[in-house]
Amino acid sequence: MTIIAQKIPFEIHLTTEGLPAVREEEFIRHCESVGAKALLIELSRGSHVQQPMLSTVVHSNSLLSVLSEANELSSDLARKGFGSKRLKIEIPAYHAHLFAKNESTFDRYFEWHGKIRYTNTDMLQTLCLKHKVHLSINSLKSATGFRFITLREYGTQQVFEERIHQLLEDFEKQKLTIDKQQAEFCIYDNNSFLDEGWLPQ
Repeated sequence: MTIIAQKIPFEIHLTTEGLPAVREEEFIRHCESVGAKALLIELSRGSHVQQPMLSTVVHSNSLLSVLSEANELSSDLARKGFGSKRLKIEIPAYHAHLFAKNESTFDRYFEWHGKIRYTNTDMLQTLCLKHKVHLSINSLKSATGFRFITLREYGTQQVFEERIHQLLEDFEKQKLTIDKQQAEFCIYDNNSFLDEGWLPQ
């Protein structure tokens, strides 16, 4: 398991089973009690549209230690009745070179996330289809007029960065505002099938 020279931020995402509305506050409180934040991601389409998630950042130089911490968080969730069905660990894309990608690391890929303001849903959907990206929201937040866009790339970092550049160029032409963006490299994903039917192939 990879040991690296310096500590870097590892972002842990634990997706749980479906979250009934009556348990949302309980889930939020539990996440806060372990120093994490609660998300309730709703995909615009797919086989698993609702994805409740615990999210936290751990600074470490060892993926093994991060996996150990993630497993403890998962066990805590299970004891509270929130069974985990996916563990995903990401690092900033500029650290991707620390975790070499090869044919056997099928669970490693690049992702770009953008928080976008919009008014014209049809135009936004057209752009997303053109660039093979898709939409989601965090329904625990009540901000209206915003959506989250995800671009996933299983190829090289160069291809990833070129796709982001082309996407942002088109957004600028349409005067769409990106409020926040983040480029990441997923180094561990034990259930990417949860995204089946959401991200274009």
